Amino acid sequence: MNERFALPRRDPSFLGRTALVDEVLPGYLDQADDGLPVVLNGRAGIGKTMMSSELAHRQHSRYEEVSWIDATTAGPRLLAEQIAACLTTVHGKTGSRLLVLDGVSADPDDVVRHLPRDETKVLITSRADTGIWDRTARVIQVPVLPREESVRLLRRRVHGLSEVDAMRLADALDDLPLAMENAASWLTSGMTPGQVLEQLKSSASRILSGYRWSDFPRSLAGRLAKATNALAAGTEEDRRMLHLLHALAVLGSDPFPTRALRGDRWEVPDSDAHYLLTLWDLHSRLGVLRDRGLMIVQSGAAKLDRISGAVIRDLLVAQPKDEAVAFALAEQLVAAAVPGRAAPEGAWGDWALVAPSVLALDPANIHTGPGRKALLDAYGYLVDSGKYKETIDGLSDLRTAWAEHFAQHRADDLMAMSALARAHFGRGHYEDAERLNLQVYWEWERTLGPSDLRTLAASAYCALDLGAKGQNPEACRLAETSWLEQCRRFGEESPPTMRTGSYLARLQTPQDPDHGYRLGRHIHRLQSSHLGSRHQHTLDTAHHLALCLIALNELRKALPLLKETLKHRQETLPPGHPDTLWTAAHYYLLSAELNRPVPRSAVRGTHDGLRRVFDRGHHVVRRLTAMTKD
Repeated sequence: MNERFALPRRDPSFLGRTALVDEVLPGYLDQADDGLPVVLNGRAGIGKTMMSSELAHRQHSRYEEVSWIDATTAGPRLLAEQIAACLTTVHGKTGSRLLVLDGVSADPDDVVRHLPRDETKVLITSRADTGIWDRTARVIQVPVLPREESVRLLRRRVHGLSEVDAMRLADALDDLPLAMENAASWLTSGMTPGQVLEQLKSSASRILSGYRWSDFPRSLAGRLAKATNALAAGTEEDRRMLHLLHALAVLGSDPFPTRALRGDRWEVPDSDAHYLLTLWDLHSRLGVLRDRGLMIVQSGAAKLDRISGAVIRDLLVAQPKDEAVAFALAEQLVAAAVPGRAAPEGAWGDWALVAPSVLALDPANIHTGPGRKALLDAYGYLVDSGKYKETIDGLSDLRTAWAEHFAQHRADDLMAMSALARAHFGRGHYEDAERLNLQVYWEWERTLGPSDLRTLAASAYCALDLGAKGQNPEACRLAETSWLEQCRRFGEESPPTMRTGSYLARLQTPQDPDHGYRLGRHIHRLQSSHLGSRHQHTLDTAHHLALCLIALNELRKALPLLKETLKHRQETLPPGHPDTLWTAAHYYLLSAELNRPVPRSAVRGTHDGLRRVFDRGHHVVRRLTAMTKD
């Protein structure tokens, strides 16, 4: 056998994949009498090369000749030349043969037409999407290692590694054999599991390169670098595909919902010029990246797997010019994908899909008005969906990152402060909420005047803050002033006016429940008619109508209203939403007061959920605590 096509050295510590290597693959090869190759398909680092090598060594005695071609760097012409040269070395010999083509990225048709037409069995490994091989080969999709095999692999490679640390590492490394091999090399060089996990967060490409330079070509980072370098050295269209790959990498590991894109043309800064990206361009490039195994495209979304995305982001940092293009394109994509408005209407439309990508962008790299609006709207969605802590943490970082921008564009900062105040209010931080809302109110009043909608909305939030602190007379006066002015200027059926009216009814309840109930009923009818009975704002009013009835001692009327509101909350809001928990809490407390059966597990779940929302005790939480102890 020509050494050029010899098998790679066998890994003496290979483990796992028993069924695939001993049964499935040999069975597929035995059936390949029709000239169709067998393709091992899977993402980078999943172990295709190691499996093929192990299979070839185990099955070597069954074949007269076993040949191996490394196709990872071969384009169609070079691969065809390599296949022809390999076949020349065995020309005239008899007996069965096995030919392995490792790392094929060329078009299947360009590969298959050069394969031998005799009894030679051909095994191909490829990252390319299975769909492009289905017509010309028998495809075996390689899964990630089962967790128990991942743990065994790591503990065999690293003497003394505990099962707990092996479990943590396997999870962080997506159970990818090659990634675990790379991490194990650092562990054997003296790094602790905790250091490896920390480095994965800060520099995945370094950990996944191995600790010796000679490891790099065979490492997960090396293989991804090779794939991206091939695009960088290719045609202009290849480079544009690379820009798209980079853009999706900086948008994080969640799927980017391409189905949410609005419009058809976006101007994107290229490295040399400007070009227009259309939906056709986007999907064409996504298709090619998927075919090359660099992208997952399905169900109207595109994504990189977690580990590959982290490595590609790290590699991108070393290319400042490409990094700038990546962030510009990413910003264009999220701006084109955000829904028209963040406010919920029963459900949030595509916001649940779009928000993770928007929030994954580094705020310091968002430079356009549409991009900034998309990010601020995403935080508005987080507040509406009850993710108060995430909003507080994220907006605090945002305001730091955008300090210079906010100094010039105060309106954006006021929007951020308003969302931050709502998040603080949701967590029971009433003094923080009041401080922020007062500042927003004063600045809107100064710059826009007392009758602007934003000024009036800010005053309504200030009224809620006063009410939460027990200052109901002052709160009612402020809310009533805001509501009457909104009725005069925008009509009582406008959504902001109805919401302020709902706040006023809520604030009136402690001192005048009858008046609060009458106003609440009026607002509820308006919201049901104009927003729908399942809109979040309508359900807010329904909840507080029930509390009015309780204050009026109409307990038996309040209970079915709370039950219906809870049902709609559970159907329209994410699990564990604070609004759902509040309605559930009042429903269970009232049920117990009326001696109705109350499921203990539901009460405990509501209690635990509210405890996670609030940093300190709340009277409703304390009452639930007492119920769980009865």
